[in-house]
Amino acid sequence: MTDRMEWNDLAVILAIGRSESLSGAARQLGHTHSTVFRKINDIEDRAGVRFFDRFRHGYMPTDAGRAAMVYAERIEGEVHAFGLEVLGKDSELIGRIRLTSPEAMAEDILPGVIARFHADHPGIQIDLTPGTPALDFSRREAEVAVRATRKPPDATFGRAVCDFRFALYASPAYLARAGDRPLAEQDWCLIEGSVGWLVPLVFRSAEEGVARAVFQSRASRAVLNGCAEGLGLGFLPCYVGDADDRLLRVSDTIAHLDMRLWVLTHPDLQKTSRVRALMTRLFSELRQHSALFAGQTKPVSDTRFDLGR
Repeated sequence: MTDRMEWNDLAVILAIGRSESLSGAARQLGHTHSTVFRKINDIEDRAGVRFFDRFRHGYMPTDAGRAAMVYAERIEGEVHAFGLEVLGKDSELIGRIRLTSPEAMAEDILPGVIARFHADHPGIQIDLTPGTPALDFSRREAEVAVRATRKPPDATFGRAVCDFRFALYASPAYLARAGDRPLAEQDWCLIEGSVGWLVPLVFRSAEEGVARAVFQSRASRAVLNGCAEGLGLGFLPCYVGDADDRLLRVSDTIAHLDMRLWVLTHPDLQKTSRVRALMTRLFSELRQHSALFAGQTKPVSDTRFDLGR
């Protein structure tokens, strides 16, 4: 079988096994659905082994598939560890860095930071990925991350920039029709998955919160715009809500959700020249926005909601 399989075959098997679908594997590998379909069929034909059972709900690994995934993950780990070691020995201010940050920050704040950084270090290219997935530097998904958290993952190295807070926001149009209803009975615009943060402060359960959400989206900008259009109250990071003149702050910052903004990397990369240079610039420039991240730039409106009411 070893003569009939290639290293890249294991990457395909691993991607399908992790996502349990061809479409998910295609996104991971950067291929089309049809390309992954052809690849896995070719791999199984050459190996003479069925690695996946096909069901309507997806692809499930056979015993052979699970064994192949174990070896594939082992090889993947070694390749990534090698990459970290090689990059960690790089002392030149050239090369590419993958940076990840929250969505709104990636759209509004970081392009300017990156432009100024690139003007000083033209040999360094930046790939910026918005979003806040679970941070796994060991898989080389990013070399540098900007994250809001109470405690960074243990396997990271970095510095806290400033406080990071959340509050409630609304448009004047929504406030005009909101009435004197308790918070739990208001209409809400929520970032998908955030409703649990308002339990039990506002809602008795996540199900109750979802029932009151007239609009949810994974995109924080979409929630911001929905709130500005008067759909409902918005629960947003202060750096998003305070910066938008269409919105009024209608609560104090939510103390039990207070976090810190961090600039992070893998410990093996902390001495890499280009990584260190970018982290230093990010810390310096993001710190200039400390008041915005901490919710200190917009006063609370005369129309306000008491949290817990």
